[in-house]
Amino acid sequence: MPPLDQTLSARPLDPRTGETRRRIIETALKLFAEHGFRGVSVRDLSAAAQVNVAAVNYHFGSKQGLYRTIFDTVLDEDEGCFARQIEDVTALLGRAGSDPVLLAAAVESLARGVLGRLSAFEDLRWFSVLVARELAFPGELFDLLYRRRVEPVLQLLAQLVGTAWGLAPASEPVRLTANVLHGHMVSLAFTRPILGRQLGWDQATPERLDQLTGTVTDLICRAIGLTVPDRAGPPPAAPNCRADGLARSRVPRLDTGVSL
Repeated sequence: MPPLDQTLSARPLDPRTGETRRRIIETALKLFAEHGFRGVSVRDLSAAAQVNVAAVNYHFGSKQGLYRTIFDTVLDEDEGCFARQIEDVTALLGRAGSDPVLLAAAVESLARGVLGRLSAFEDLRWFSVLVARELAFPGELFDLLYRRRVEPVLQLLAQLVGTAWGLAPASEPVRLTANVLHGHMVSLAFTRPILGRQLGWDQATPERLDQLTGTVTDLICRAIGLTVPDRAGPPPAAPNCRADGLARSRVPRLDTGVSL
């Protein structure tokens, strides 16, 4: 997955307007994260980006259109990676049946995908703040995030839990448990500064991602009564956003604030 600044600047077909569009989005990302959607006016955006007030409507139709463009851009560029992760876990579940060892392998694959994505987006600090705002004050973009990222993962978690317990994935105890497990994983996106302070981790590395994935997998497996996977060998080579190069490639990118 290419850096977001490259993605944004590559979208406009007219190179004469590409730089303006990119500058507006970079500026809006930070301002929306700092002040919220309602706390930023088009005039504020235009002044900070050093563009004409009419530029926002020209490029994005409205302030709401600009806000959605930020989310669409990140999610669109991550779509292929995310789809492969979902396909891999689905395939594992299809082969697993009720085998607790194979189900545990599916847990590990799912955890690696979710945590790998969180690590991959560590450089998009301001975008993480926007996501947190949408979770705290759900709006139109919450529906987008839920539909494109949250719901597919929750469906797989419910299938895992339901199979392990011999219950229907749609049953309330299964869905409640799946939501709690999902919440534990996603919360790491916002508590990693605490984790870093406790363990002295100044940045995400593949080795630390493996360690974190192993710990989360163990906790989920024990919570739903599955055999904890044996990690004597190397971790599975499931595709994730880090492997696709977003966080691994240290190249100039969108100004997103302090790295995690």
